[in-house]
Amino acid sequence: MIDECPWELEHNGHFAWYQRALLIGDFAPGLTPIPDFVVLSRGRSANPDAPPVCETCRVVPDVKELIAIERATGESHFLAPFRKGLTKWPKPTASTSCWWCNSPRVAAASSPPLCEQCQVHLAGRK
Repeated sequence: MIDECPWELEHNGHFAWYQRALLIGDFAPGLTPIPDFVVLSRGRSANPDAPPVCETCRVVPDVKELIAIERATGESHFLAPFRKGLTKWPKPTASTSCWWCNSPRVAAASSPPLCEQCQVHLAGRK
């Protein structure tokens, strides 16, 4: 399950969790990342009925304290333009949208919810 997570989240400089998708709108001030996208270091999903808790310090982090790191490249600048006010925050993710691209057109019987284009893309990665 961790191999499916392209993102690692840090909270105040320490490991918080892995994330299946980085949907920028979920990191806007006052929001909490969707627990369905969170994977803990032991490879299990976070509690879907509660806000994600940092694995290191065991608190629910303020989104302003989270840094998303792309695991493949180590890049971590993705949220900076939004936090600096240079770019408008997108809408938060709908719980029924595609986990990879946030498309509202999810393929039938898809678990986790994925659109057809992302299903094809992910199948090609295996």
